Amino acid sequence: MKTRGVPDFLLLLLTALLVGFGITMVLSSSSIYALTSFTSNGCKICGGDELYFVKRQAMWLLLGIFGMLITMNIPFSFYKRNFLLIVFVSFLSLLLVIIPGIGNDVKGARSWFSFGSVNLQPAEFAKLGLILYLAAIISKKGDGFRDLKKGLMPPLVVTGAFFILIMVQPDMGSAAILLGTAIVVMICGGARIGHLFMIGFPVTSLAVFAYVMKKDHAWNRLTSFLDPWSDPLGTGYHIKQSLIAIAHGGLTGTGFGKSIQKYLYLPEAHTDFIFAIISEELGFFGTSLFLLVYLLFILRGIHICLKVHDTFASLVGIGIVSMIGIQAFVNIGGVTSFIPLTGVTLPFISYGGSSLLMTLVSTGILLSVSREVSRQKLTEQGQKQLHANR
Repeated sequence: MKTRGVPDFLLLLLTALLVGFGITMVLSSSSIYALTSFTSNGCKICGGDELYFVKRQAMWLLLGIFGMLITMNIPFSFYKRNFLLIVFVSFLSLLLVIIPGIGNDVKGARSWFSFGSVNLQPAEFAKLGLILYLAAIISKKGDGFRDLKKGLMPPLVVTGAFFILIMVQPDMGSAAILLGTAIVVMICGGARIGHLFMIGFPVTSLAVFAYVMKKDHAWNRLTSFLDPWSDPLGTGYHIKQSLIAIAHGGLTGTGFGKSIQKYLYLPEAHTDFIFAIISEELGFFGTSLFLLVYLLFILRGIHICLKVHDTFASLVGIGIVSMIGIQAFVNIGGVTSFIPLTGVTLPFISYGGSSLLMTLVSTGILLSVSREVSRQKLTEQGQKQLHANR
């Protein structure tokens, strides 16, 4: 019987710290908005339930933990055998969500499936599905993946199809994260950077240009990023209020629960802009500690990926770590006006069911890879002991 290793304790601990901190910050950042806008049954008329968002996030957290426990106990070879089914379901969900009457419009984007009061965002599932597909294809092709026509082109076409379907919704933030993650996986799998640049850059640039020219709000986000004070009460309002929150935090912060910007000055304080509230309440020192935990999570994930011997498992792990890292960079970069706003959540932290669920499920797969690393060590130790006895 094949020995099963144990999941990486440090990665599990860092995950627990992040999700625990996340639901705490959802409580702090959403309480005023929930108190003034929502009752316990979701009514938007009279308000009164400051725990409205926290209770919903707790439900998704429990579901996510359950999903993580399942995926961390499934051998990674299962995903290798069933990657075609997974990527097909992911692709089909992206097709269905853009069909009027099936997908639900939220703030101008048809990116959600609605089941009563529950919304699911298929782009979150698609990112993981594409990672599994790319890892399986690259590990099967081996050195042949470096060939442009027979190796690299099929994964590029599939990645392009996913990218375009998400852009059509439109959801530029998720599309950028998916594309960035795919590029990292392909480079780590042996793709030539020159080939990726030669094919990917013109196509991506054209798609982004067409999107920006068609959507006024996308152009406004770009211009407000460059100079938010040019229209402080219009297109630059979100960025301006975010920067005020960060500046107000100073070195030590205002203290937990004592943010001023969450008093309806900063829109989406519990979702897209939760990092601004963290900065305001915890200050430079507290925010730096939080970012250190994030960095340790990413570095530990990379360490696991480098230790595992299986190419598929290594690439899946790299894809998951890259997806979380890139999404965190896109969120924090937008909130701090380092890059244009794209409207994505901060992994593990922001309010958002689909994001939290899929981040934890993905982490479960990464923990499954860590179990393989542990199994390798046990096998090697057993072999050394056997040789020593001889």
